[in-house]
Amino acid sequence: MSLLRPYEMLVKCIILLVTNYFLYTHGLDKNPSILIIGAGPSGIAAASRLWKNKFTNLKILEGENRIGGRVHSVKFGDAYIDLGGEWCHGEKGNIVFDMVKQYDILKHSSASMHVYYSNGILLDEEIYNDLAEFAESMYESLNNTEVEEKCSNFSSVGECFDNQFNTTFAKLYQNNYNLQTILAEAKSWLEGYVLAFDSAFTLYDIARNSAYEECEGDLGLNWNGRGYKTILEVMLQQYPDPTQELAVVNNILLNKEVTRIIWNNSANQVLCLDNTTYPADHVIFTASLGVLKATLESLFEPALPDEKVRAIRNIGFGAIMKIILHFPHTWWDTAQPYAFIWSAADRKKILTEFGKGPVRNGRSWLTENTYFIPADNNPKVLMGFFAGEMVPEIEQESNEVLSAGCMYMFRKFLGKTHNNITDPDDIIKSMWYSNPHFRGTYSYDSAKNTEQGLQNKLAAPLLRKNGDPAIQFAGEATHPYHFSTVHGAIESGYREADRLIHYYAQH
Repeated sequence: MSLLRPYEMLVKCIILLVTNYFLYTHGLDKNPSILIIGAGPSGIAAASRLWKNKFTNLKILEGENRIGGRVHSVKFGDAYIDLGGEWCHGEKGNIVFDMVKQYDILKHSSASMHVYYSNGILLDEEIYNDLAEFAESMYESLNNTEVEEKCSNFSSVGECFDNQFNTTFAKLYQNNYNLQTILAEAKSWLEGYVLAFDSAFTLYDIARNSAYEECEGDLGLNWNGRGYKTILEVMLQQYPDPTQELAVVNNILLNKEVTRIIWNNSANQVLCLDNTTYPADHVIFTASLGVLKATLESLFEPALPDEKVRAIRNIGFGAIMKIILHFPHTWWDTAQPYAFIWSAADRKKILTEFGKGPVRNGRSWLTENTYFIPADNNPKVLMGFFAGEMVPEIEQESNEVLSAGCMYMFRKFLGKTHNNITDPDDIIKSMWYSNPHFRGTYSYDSAKNTEQGLQNKLAAPLLRKNGDPAIQFAGEATHPYHFSTVHGAIESGYREADRLIHYYAQH
């Protein structure tokens, strides 16, 4: 017996080694190494789902010095403001709403807007409603029969916009010449209003026929000063009870900018700018479409398949910008956003009366402003939204010029109706386009593209010869109909986590 026992142990060890080798080589390791690139909403969603399903051999590499990606809530004034994603858009079918509705922390945002003309006159609210309704009618998905009769041959919002704007408002205000003039001058503002929703730099790149689907319910739910970061805290179980925090937070590595992803071997190799290397059985790539567009030629080895390259190149991706001002006291109406429509004459005067900051084709950067909104639960803060082709240049301008320009605009438009307008004592701005870890804000359906289902092609995983998913893709731009949203990003992260969970459950 004493001679047989070592032999039996040796046999058992050999059987165990062979079994483990078989499981590993056939992709059946039940706790594979998983690397998630990007700690934004989609990356956090994927990591939290995997962790809860006992996939604990994972790391998240984040290029920034913080988590959140394009959700970036910053304490500014009395509460948090959002430099990135700001509103929960809709209720029914919105995973963000579903995750937080029990906590009663989302609040309704005002849908109406105070629209001022550059002579200081407050325009009737009906004018804003007519402008907003016209902007919405440009999209083919709304099935506006009257618009389709005129625009059915146009692929871009810009073409339909140009074709319909003058005749629409000439007809609506045919008995009021003065308003016809003002509305003709409102065209430029309305272009920016539309661009701010789609993040494009030109209306001619926004497709009239988009696959985007709105969630039913309130489309402007704000976080009441808590910031959109709340949804990250919910996914990581830091809210409402911090003691229940998922241990996956300990596996997030910050300041890890990925420079190379080597795939299609038995294991992936991910190289970072700081010369560290991370092997992994699976990689879930959640960085923005802007990063993919910028690094397409250098990031992946071997190169991506042609179908995925076409998707990356042809899905639209642009940027909007926020300029956020803090004041010593509140001098505005905290219940209403403000929009400013420049007269043709006052547009020209900017260059001599103010004359600072970017100018393109004779237009000042100030005309790229779409609206200012009072910050939620933050009475001394105003948030300005800028859209259009000058956004990359505005991002690079000094805070001093941006602040002075906004004050010039406030006094021009609001000086007659608002007392005691004071200069701000602090300013913060977003820089999504110039940040190499984002290179923009969110995706949209481009009019230049004629190929259907690009988001699904972007989302398709790269498989090894044995069928293992080597590289997976998540992020808002990979969602077939909720792209451009945080809820779309989260759904895509869960989708890719579930892909791995189901893969290992079936093998």
